[in-house]
Amino acid sequence: MKHLLLFTFLFLFQCAFAQGLPIHFEGDVGVSDFEDFDGGTFDLVSNPAPDAINASGNVGQIVRNGGLIWSGSKIVIDGFLDFTENNSISMKIYTTAPVGTVVKFKLEGPAYTERDVLTTVSGAWEELSFDFTGEPLNSFNTLVFMFDFGNVGNGSENSTFYFDDINQGTNGEQLDLPVTFEDEGINYSVIDFGGNFSVLAEDPTDPENTVVKTIKSATAEGWAGTTIGTAAGFINNIPLTLTDSKMSVRVWSANAGTLVRLKVEAATNATHTCETQTTTTLAGAWEVLEFDFANEAPGTAMLSTGLDGGWTYNKASIFFNYDITGAQAGELTFYFDDVYFGEIEVGTQELEQSVAIAYPNPTNGAWTISSEDNIQQVIVMNTQGQVVLSTHSNERKVSIDALDLAKGVYFAQVITNKGITSIQLQKQ
Repeated sequence: MKHLLLFTFLFLFQCAFAQGLPIHFEGDVGVSDFEDFDGGTFDLVSNPAPDAINASGNVGQIVRNGGLIWSGSKIVIDGFLDFTENNSISMKIYTTAPVGTVVKFKLEGPAYTERDVLTTVSGAWEELSFDFTGEPLNSFNTLVFMFDFGNVGNGSENSTFYFDDINQGTNGEQLDLPVTFEDEGINYSVIDFGGNFSVLAEDPTDPENTVVKTIKSATAEGWAGTTIGTAAGFINNIPLTLTDSKMSVRVWSANAGTLVRLKVEAATNATHTCETQTTTTLAGAWEVLEFDFANEAPGTAMLSTGLDGGWTYNKASIFFNYDITGAQAGELTFYFDDVYFGEIEVGTQELEQSVAIAYPNPTNGAWTISSEDNIQQVIVMNTQGQVVLSTHSNERKVSIDALDLAKGVYFAQVITNKGITSIQLQKQ
C-alpha cells in the first residue's frame, strides 16, 4: 500500500510539473527546466518594464555572454506540438538591443525547424509571432530561444533579453488577394528565405499605413525572397489566364533600376510555378510595379505551360534586387504593400498618376518633359538611384539639359500638382 501511495504521489508530482504551452513564468517553470548552451544563461527575474503589453510580475531572461553566435537556452515541453489548426507560436519580448535584432525560434525533436523574426521596437515590450503552418505532427517537443542570432553576446544590456507568455495559437484568418496589411483579424505573417528578414512595419512616408519592411542582409543569397503570407498561401486561387495575366505590387526602393521578381506557385506543389520580373524606376519613393506572368522570367516555366497542365496558383513570393547577393550589394532595405491581382485600386493614401512624356528620347542634347498638368519638379536619377539633375517649375513643359551627362539610361521623377509619374530617359 505504501508503495502504491508513493507511486501515485510521484506520478501526480510529475504531471503537475509537466510543462506544455502556454508558459507564463508565474510558477509554471523553473530555472532547472531550461538547458543553456554555448554562452547563453537563462534565469527567472522580475519584469524590468511592466506596461500595457506585459504587466506580468515574473519573466524569463537570457543573457548572452561570449560563446557562439547561436548561444541561447531551451526547454523540453510535455507532448508534441500540433500545427494543424493553431499554426503559430507567439512570445512577448523586451530588449534594449537595436530595432531589427534577429530573434530565432527553433523547434527540435525527432525533426527540427526554425523561424526568424526581427524586433520592431527597442526598450519596450512587443509580441512577436512565428508561423509554423504545415509542419508535421509528432516532430517537435523542444523550444529553443536564440536572441540576436548571428552575433556573439558580450553580457551587456543589449545582450540581455526578457521574454514571456509563450503561447500557441492562430495569428488570424488566412489571407487572400488583395493583400493590404490593414484588415483586422487577418494573418499577415510572411516567410523569409535566403537571408531576408521581413516584418510588418510603419510606412516610412505615412505613419497611418502598415506595410512590410524587408531587409536583404549583407549575407543574403541572390535568390533571397519573402513569401507573402504563410506556407498555406491564399484562400483562393489566383485567377491567372493568358489574357488576364497581371498582378500589381506597390514597392519602395532606395534605388531606381532595382530588379524585382514575383513568383506564383501552388502551395501544395512547389514545382508548379510561374515567375516574372520588372525594375523600379523611382528612388526613395513609392511606385506601383506591374508583373505580367505571360512574360515569364528567363529560364522559368511559361504561364501557358502551367495552364495547359491544369496547374493552379495560390501562393506568391517577392524577390528584391534579384540575382544580386548581399555580399555584392551590401545590406539593403525595401518596403512593399498592396498586392493585387490586376491593377491596384488607388486609395486616398496613394498618389494619383499624372501623365507625362519626354522628347526627343533618346537625346544627345536636352529632353523636353511635357505634362497635361503643371510640373512642380523634375528629378533625374541614374540607375544607382543617385540624383544627377533637379529642377523646379510651374509650367506644363520643362527643358532638361543633358549635355553634361554620360551616355546611358536615366529615370525622371515628374511631380505635378496632380501627383507623380516616372519616365525612363536615354542619353546618346
